[in-house]
Amino acid sequence: MNINPINFNSSTATTAAGNQTVAKAQNGFAGALKNALGTVNTSQQTANQMVTELANGNSNVDLHNVMIAMQKADVMLKTTVQVRDRVIEAYQEVMRMQV
Repeated sequence: MNINPINFNSSTATTAAGNQTVAKAQNGFAGALKNALGTVNTSQQTANQMVTELANGNSNVDLHNVMIAMQKADVMLKTTVQVRDRVIEAYQEVMRMQV
C-alpha cells in the first residue's frame, strides 16, 4: 500500500494524486452541508404546513400523511444533530492532538 503525502505549500495545494485542490474540497464539503441542511429545513417546513392545514380543517390532508411527514422531519433533524455532534467531537479530538 502506497501512502502519498499532501503538499500544503499554498492555499490551492493539491494532493499528491493531483486530482483535487484543498479549496475545491472545502467548497464541496460546504455545498454538501448546505444541501443537507436545506433538505432538513424543507422537510420541517412541509410538515409544519401540513399540520396547519390539518388543524384548519382542510379535507385534502389526511392524518396519516401528516404523521408520516412529521416523523420524516423528526428523523432527519435527529440525524442532523447526531452528525453535528460527531463533527464537533472529531474537531475537538483533532485540536487535542499534539503536533
